[in-house]
Amino acid sequence: MQRTTSRETAGRTDPGLSANFLLVALLVCGLGFAIGGGLVEGSGAAFAFVMTFWVLGLCLHEFGHACVAWWGGDAGVPASGYLSLDPLRYGDPLASIVLPVIFTILGGIGFPGGAVRLDPGALRGRIWPTAVALAGPAMTLACLFGLVVLYHLADADSTALRAVLAVTALFQGTALVLNLMPIPGLDGYNALRPWLPGSWQAVGDAGARHAGLVLTALFLFSGAFSRTLFRVSLRLVAEVGIHPADVVAGYRLIRLW
Repeated sequence: MQRTTSRETAGRTDPGLSANFLLVALLVCGLGFAIGGGLVEGSGAAFAFVMTFWVLGLCLHEFGHACVAWWGGDAGVPASGYLSLDPLRYGDPLASIVLPVIFTILGGIGFPGGAVRLDPGALRGRIWPTAVALAGPAMTLACLFGLVVLYHLADADSTALRAVLAVTALFQGTALVLNLMPIPGLDGYNALRPWLPGSWQAVGDAGARHAGLVLTALFLFSGAFSRTLFRVSLRLVAEVGIHPADVVAGYRLIRLW
């Protein structure tokens, strides 16, 4: 997701790749090798891998927004720290970490978290705002395909690793499908927004302020919405080569009780 704001361009630049991001990446690799090698077992390790990869994917998603915005004319992006991939730069802990964990526990839905504050007035024309909105889902799609590659490279006897990779891929799939919905506050709407009449934009922008509450209510009180999202996402990951049986096995692995 992304948020819009107006700001002056600062002269500072990013310090480089964040140590926090490198730590997250190392944790993902370490947990993956440990699960694949049978060094760790049980729900705790599987759940830790899924959520750590979620943070990794979140960083890449928001980096996509920020990087394309920079290319499109928002010169204030480097000073924001968004290009460092630091997870602490993207949104607030509630939206970025706590809510995804809760929805994973409740139903295994990849809840969009995090946001970058960009200057829409600095972007050239209507093409660039649309490109910025779609850059995040493009990075999520890249994460999904990366998981698919790892899934197929994993040894057939590494059933635990394949299951964890499968369910992690499903979470990326649900995040991708959900984020592309044309709901105010999500990337699908932001991609369409520049092409809408001004009056429609005003209505959508007002609704975007409550997007988190609306999505939470849909997940908690609309079983049809959650089931449809799950089925579409499961079909998506199945089409790219993830076996549904491994997804089910992954769900069982990440249960904490």
